[in-house]
Amino acid sequence: MTIIIPTDFSDAAKNAIRYAVRLFGMDTHYVMMNSYVEPRSTTSSMISLREVLHEASVAGIEEETNWVLEEFPGMKLETLCEYGEPDQAIASAARLHKADMIVMGTTGATGLKEVMLGSVAASVIRIADRPVIAVPGHYRIRDPKQVLFATDLKIEKQLPDQVMSLLKNSEVTVLTVTEKQDEISGEDAEHGYDFHVQLQGLNHRFEVITSENVEQAITDYAHGNDMDIVMTIPRKASWFQRLIHPSVSKKLAQHLDIPVLTIS
Repeated sequence: MTIIIPTDFSDAAKNAIRYAVRLFGMDTHYVMMNSYVEPRSTTSSMISLREVLHEASVAGIEEETNWVLEEFPGMKLETLCEYGEPDQAIASAARLHKADMIVMGTTGATGLKEVMLGSVAASVIRIADRPVIAVPGHYRIRDPKQVLFATDLKIEKQLPDQVMSLLKNSEVTVLTVTEKQDEISGEDAEHGYDFHVQLQGLNHRFEVITSENVEQAITDYAHGNDMDIVMTIPRKASWFQRLIHPSVSKKLAQHLDIPVLTIS
């Protein structure tokens, strides 16, 4: 298994590294990468500036590597410094290295959107063609014993093997939030049954709740039931599309201070 771990040398990035090792162990192949790009400008000094940024990236990666290997001796670690916008560089590195997953730290203070999705993480989730785990920088690391899978049941794909392996020792709650009672159609029920078959062998249950604010309902449920991680399929979840849209209300005052795993 290969895991891409982007770093900007922040505490949030370090937390994501610790979380990845907790989930996937020391025998996994980790690629820790830093991307750099010069500020948007048309001045003649761009070439020299790029060289300076490259040197800073290399120096930062070397220092981060020393910290990682001191904390996790024997870890299978590869490093990468890439020129380019962070989201594009991360998605490209994941394809190049045939990574199974991307694990990245996020920062933020209030609201589901701010905590879960820094601007880079949000863009990576949109464009990456593999699972992404967004880890809040202040998250206190623990095993994902309680997993909340937020979905509208329109699941038409098999969960990746690496995701299924994460769930084998977890209790999975498949949560569907409807805006009106009795809104689950027969077709949705069939999709739900197919998903139940897919999860056979795992400890799982289904729950449907009604709320006019889907995002808030998921946040409240995660907190109220002491969930360790939230999973979703963003391209299929209408509530998630609303979440990453700029017009989302900032009244989501509660913190979703747990990791979020999105499945492409």
